[in-house]
Amino acid sequence: MRRALFDSLRTLRLERESGNGCVELCREPDGTRWTKLRITAPACQRECLAALGQSVPVRLENGVLELLLPWREGLSLRQWLYEQNPTLGQRRDACLSLLEQQLSLRGRLPPCLTALAAEPGNLVNDGTGLFLQYIPNFQSWEPDMTEAQAVRALADVIYQVLAAEWDGRGRVPAEVRLLRLRRSGQSYTNWGQLQRDLAAVPDNPPRAGSILRARARRTLNGLRRVGSILLRVLAVLLFAAALLSLAMAYRQRSIERQSAWPGMPQVGDQDLRSGEGGG
Repeated sequence: MRRALFDSLRTLRLERESGNGCVELCREPDGTRWTKLRITAPACQRECLAALGQSVPVRLENGVLELLLPWREGLSLRQWLYEQNPTLGQRRDACLSLLEQQLSLRGRLPPCLTALAAEPGNLVNDGTGLFLQYIPNFQSWEPDMTEAQAVRALADVIYQVLAAEWDGRGRVPAEVRLLRLRRSGQSYTNWGQLQRDLAAVPDNPPRAGSILRARARRTLNGLRRVGSILLRVLAVLLFAAALLSLAMAYRQRSIERQSAWPGMPQVGDQDLRSGEGGG
């Protein structure tokens, strides 16, 4: 039955080609479209066969491994962003559907196919969410690609979806910046981590007023943390200033006592220094 399916397909176009294999868009007589992956590299063939689920149509003929994956009809990511102008919440929900697709395929497809296909140009929106067209770049294939590599590759794509064409609609939320930080730091190792961070993204970016209030709260909290230290320092400075003021006042009084009469040694014909009148 699977051989009959392969034999009935008509190739519409070549999507991608490299020394390790190629990807073709094919169609059945009834109009159903498939993505056909033709893998020629023996090591890549073995890696894919070891992880393929039984429901995936596959055949090995003339040294070439062929497998079929469903083709998704819909708007490209660029078209969707331009025509629908989705909000941040809509982008988040669309990306969650993309993660659901990956979870449904877990254990049925080798991680290398997701890692090699994860790029914005392979995303389509069919009206219910975003989905990944499996058009892998076999030229970048390397042995023993892991699920963590697939997760990080898709995290990079998801960040681009969330932050693309921001259009000045507010600052990028902290939740999106956290996702960017973790994918840049290669922190993601499984789908659950990425799903939790994505689900935390808000419906809308924070407004300028809320950003200023958040900054003010952070500043106030910082002042409260160092307030006791500042008060102690201020008390010491005031005490030192008081001591300095007393010392200067005492010194001034001493100088005034010593110079009370020396400035007037003679009044009329009386010499004040000898205590006798002159004459």
